[in-house]
Amino acid sequence: MCGFLGIFYPDRSVDISVQDLHRSKDLLFHRGPDQQDVFCEKGIGLVHTRLSLLDLSERSRQPFWDPGRRYALVYNGEIYNFKQLRAELEREGIVFRTTSDTEVLLELLIHCGVERTLARIEGMYAFAFYDRHAHTLTLARDRFGIKPLYICHPGNGTCLFSSAIPAMRPWVNFEPDLLSIMAYVQSFPGPYMGHTFYKSIRIVEPGSVIKVAADGTVSSHRHLQIGDMWDAAQVEELSRLSPRQVVDRTEQRLVESVSTQLVADAPVGVFCSGGVDSSTIMAMAARINGNMTVFHANVAGPLSEYEAARTLADGLKLDFRSVDVNDSDYIDAMCDVMEHYGHPFAQHLNSTPFLAVSRLVRSSGVKAVLSGEGADECYHGYSEMIANPGEPQWYVPRRLHKYMTTLQWLLGKRVAAYTGDPRKDLANHYERNLESEDTYRVLCRQGGTARPPDLLSPNWLGYHLRSLLHRNDCLGMAASIEARFPFLHTAVVRDAVNMPYSNKVRFSLRARGNSSHYLICDKWVLRQVARRYIPPSLAYRPKKGFAVDIWQRMEIPLTFFQKSHVCDLLELSERQMAYLFDHSKPFMRTKLLQLEVWADVCLYGRSKEKMLSRLRDQIAIRPL
Repeated sequence: MCGFLGIFYPDRSVDISVQDLHRSKDLLFHRGPDQQDVFCEKGIGLVHTRLSLLDLSERSRQPFWDPGRRYALVYNGEIYNFKQLRAELEREGIVFRTTSDTEVLLELLIHCGVERTLARIEGMYAFAFYDRHAHTLTLARDRFGIKPLYICHPGNGTCLFSSAIPAMRPWVNFEPDLLSIMAYVQSFPGPYMGHTFYKSIRIVEPGSVIKVAADGTVSSHRHLQIGDMWDAAQVEELSRLSPRQVVDRTEQRLVESVSTQLVADAPVGVFCSGGVDSSTIMAMAARINGNMTVFHANVAGPLSEYEAARTLADGLKLDFRSVDVNDSDYIDAMCDVMEHYGHPFAQHLNSTPFLAVSRLVRSSGVKAVLSGEGADECYHGYSEMIANPGEPQWYVPRRLHKYMTTLQWLLGKRVAAYTGDPRKDLANHYERNLESEDTYRVLCRQGGTARPPDLLSPNWLGYHLRSLLHRNDCLGMAASIEARFPFLHTAVVRDAVNMPYSNKVRFSLRARGNSSHYLICDKWVLRQVARRYIPPSLAYRPKKGFAVDIWQRMEIPLTFFQKSHVCDLLELSERQMAYLFDHSKPFMRTKLLQLEVWADVCLYGRSKEKMLSRLRDQIAIRPL
């Protein structure tokens, strides 16, 4: 929806540089091209750039103040239940000046307090709430980390915060965080929870509240956690339902979520990859609003899902628009993607088609799109989330148990081991696994002596989902569009976490050849819902998910790393770099390439044009 930045000094006599605030505003322009505002007085500076989706008028500009100009709010996101909350506030005598969710959020914070407000709002958000009289600041971020919020404490109680790291450049010197860089090079795909690739700049953890007192004292706590979703009573309730009833309930939850996320005063479209997740959302949205545009990134070649997406859009009589993504685009767009992604994106090389389709959305006059993100994490759409047939949670008729493993072995099909206990192998990727351990402890505390029916969904709703949401936000906002996620509505996720494993993964003849698990249907409950909206052939399509194979075909010469940032960051001589390069697999070379581009474009802020020329001159991609 928007972008913001603020700088807070405990000393209210400190002058804020208006010039630097405007520089930050310019660096945030892509996140909010509709309106831009700067507020500045001694001790506090606030910047906001607005992508207007609700109440498009000037009266909803931010920073948004209460009538007495004591409280100010800068906010990024959407509160989907704002109409219901507004009606409640109106019954208490509060008069509204706009029709925006921004004003509803501000009034809730003033009259209900931060904790009660966060417990009641449904949506995605990051915000800063400033009390001008008390000279205090409150920052908060949503449970899943859909909307970004970065923070830095340069010293003397100063607090700098922003929706994007580049906007901080006028206020702080960028230095590399060597711990994050070394972890990335060794095996971890991106920054750990709370970390970035920049020394002293952190990302506020999902569900966190940070309070800065007038004297600069900082306190923080996690108000909302994924582990809080586990509810023993809801587990019992869902376990008593028949499979058909669970499907009915899941459909109802999703329809309600899609309906609320279509609310806007600007056009809303939908992403459709061709897979079951986005296709289901697209078909539900079409029944609510038949005048929608569907957007698709066609990864040219054998991985293309164009025909599936086009066939469904035509069947629903929706406007369908697609952009082709070819091999050369991965080189041509690398600097642009890196600039907005903020750190190497080797884990998500499909970021290139995502940026391309986001630009297509914006050029079509659409500001927001629904996305199918979150379904795989909720309903076990990844092969690593599927148990062996012998697991007690596994739903296969008993008489077939003894035949399944042999049958799969004969067919050359591998069954992934069930890693239900996130504490397993704590030493590897210790930060990510410590996060899993924390989620596990919250689940156990919520359930008492009862064991949650599914430990995998809460775990995958952590780091893995955050990395996808980061991609969707930063690259969507690079094109000035907002992504919305119906599968991440609280009611939808709560049911998914608490429903029996057998509602997600089941034995099915329809699953033949559709996954790495023979005769196993992943996302069973979602596919049953999907059959009510889309043809069965599409409902049972295997997951591809913006699949790309570019790193396997990318040819990177050693000469690219001569006198490179990579050598400096890793403190390698040219001889050592040559040894590392010669003993690296293709994916590692891609990671080193991206680290070099990140350092040049993001860390040191050098010319993208020069790096692009260097990439085009030295990097090649083998044809299919």
